[in-house]
Amino acid sequence: MSRTDMRPVVLRRSIPASAGEVYAAWTTPDIMRRWLAPGPNEVISIEADLRVGGAFRIRFQAPDGVIHTIDGQYRDLQPGRRIVMTWAYSGPVALICNMETLIEVDFEQIAAGTTEMTFTQSQFASAEAADAYAGDWPSCFTKLDGAVSAPAGKKHKDGT
Repeated sequence: MSRTDMRPVVLRRSIPASAGEVYAAWTTPDIMRRWLAPGPNEVISIEADLRVGGAFRIRFQAPDGVIHTIDGQYRDLQPGRRIVMTWAYSGPVALICNMETLIEVDFEQIAAGTTEMTFTQSQFASAEAADAYAGDWPSCFTKLDGAVSAPAGKKHKDGT
């Protein structure tokens, strides 16, 4: 099976914020820092050139001190509607190293203050890699809920 034939990871989530706020959470480094690392990991730095063709780099640290890095490039940016970007992990988790995937995030305002986010990640090197990502993203999205509902600079009880 080729990378493009592999079934994508598709996750849908209702986020308690406007589509513009959720888009900003994906594109504003100060907000991204609060949620864009799975589980107990914490983002330690983010660089983002927010334009089509612009690159980004996210570095996060695990509780054991190990550093993980994500690099990518923005392919489509439609404020409040859609983001398409590449996603390439480098770090100690061999299963997902040296593989560039494609992430598409669509935002649909379904009610005042509520956005349906559809997240699709594709082009995996293996089904096991897809499963690993599918297992990690929900914890990020739980943090995302907190990041969009908390005023900037304030933290929830869970640290988000």
